[in-house]
Amino acid sequence: MHWNVHPIIFEIGPLEIRWYGLFFAIGIILGARALPRLFEYRGLERKNAEPLTIWLVIGMIVGAHLVHLIFYEPRSFIENPRRIIEIGLGLASHGGGLGAIIALALFCKKRELDFFRYADASMIAALWVVPWVRIGNFFNSEIYGRVTDLPWGVIFDYRRHTQPRHPSQLYEAVIGFIILAIALWINRRYGTRLRPGATLFILLGLYFFTRFLIEYVKEYQVLSPGFPLTMGQCLSLPIVILCCYVLFFTKRFNLRPAS
Repeated sequence: MHWNVHPIIFEIGPLEIRWYGLFFAIGIILGARALPRLFEYRGLERKNAEPLTIWLVIGMIVGAHLVHLIFYEPRSFIENPRRIIEIGLGLASHGGGLGAIIALALFCKKRELDFFRYADASMIAALWVVPWVRIGNFFNSEIYGRVTDLPWGVIFDYRRHTQPRHPSQLYEAVIGFIILAIALWINRRYGTRLRPGATLFILLGLYFFTRFLIEYVKEYQVLSPGFPLTMGQCLSLPIVILCCYVLFFTKRFNLRPAS
């Protein structure tokens, strides 16, 4: 199967409408629509949903871009400082999560809100973005997988590649929709019974655990010759360990129902 779609859908003067931006916007809109309902279900003030959405989106984009530069293009700070302000070019999911959490912490501090209660609901809403971003990656023919002989392998750019590769973006999109379904089930079944913060750590740990596994079929981003893990795995593993620790070995966030 050949796949070679131009990343730009259409242009109006200097304005470019790209596939990635379109699918990113779809995810943000769906998450923004879900957040007020999640707040209301969890007994939080619905009026905070709209301004928090803006904070989360800004934090997600800025964090994703900066972490991408720091870990994937560290020399760009010296060789091409302009990359710092080229926000749309290079986004890391680890940085997106970190940026959103920092933005949420600042928002809650400013308004004197319970961070973990708002984080639980916000994490579920944020999961709407994940699968749509990966579909955007697929349309952009980026972050593709390693060479494969499986029948669904895709040749993403026949001018540069001649061998089929794993459509790892679609794998991640499917996983993203599954995790979103799990998140909605947890919210409906256990949302008001788990301790504040538990939902956040469950979903963070689950997402980055699958992110660790999917790296085995993605194009290898080597740290050094012979090193067994990719950069994505090195960034995911500490998050998974932290989430497991707080869920099973601390009293504040463990999985026992709140009394």
